[in-house]
Amino acid sequence: MDTLSACQRGTGHSVRFAAILDFVPTATPKPLRVDAQRNRDALLATARAVFARVGTDVPLEVVAQEAGVGRGTLYRHFPTREHLLAAILRDAATVLEEKARELIESPEPADGLPDWLRQYDRFATEFSGMSVHVGGLADDASPLADTCGPMKKSFARLWRRSQRDGRARPDVTATQALALISSLPKDPATGRTAKPYLDVALEGLRL
Repeated sequence: MDTLSACQRGTGHSVRFAAILDFVPTATPKPLRVDAQRNRDALLATARAVFARVGTDVPLEVVAQEAGVGRGTLYRHFPTREHLLAAILRDAATVLEEKARELIESPEPADGLPDWLRQYDRFATEFSGMSVHVGGLADDASPLADTCGPMKKSFARLWRRSQRDGRARPDVTATQALALISSLPKDPATGRTAKPYLDVALEGLRL
């Protein structure tokens, strides 16, 4: 008789066996070697500089070349463009997620929705071409969707609260609001949302 079957014969044994399983340590990602971490940091810093200079659609080989690493190293750390963008955007997405939670948990209803959406617009247009990748974040299996998931969920709660408070249109969903902001026309010189489209969109989203 195997050990598991023996443990399952009595309730007390089952509880003890389950408790043992609860204490089995979970695997944690191994830290990168010093040289691997240095290469990863170089790729991220270089990608920021290259994307700021020529936009997010630049061939990734250009990033690797300017970072002084080979293509194999690039794709080992970032298998796709979205993996690289997700790593770059992670900190900013966390800031937006925390800001949304702060507004939700505020005891006094504050009309912070327009400011949050303006901050989201800056997030989505940090680099030319970025908003195309961020968009409505509909692909839940993508690295970007995974990075931005907590931000989206917190914004959805903020949006629903704003709707209850009569500060946001009841016929628009949170996902639609983000998709609208991301799709606004861009200034070709800067990649940022062109004026006055953001102001017009924000007025249209409010009651």
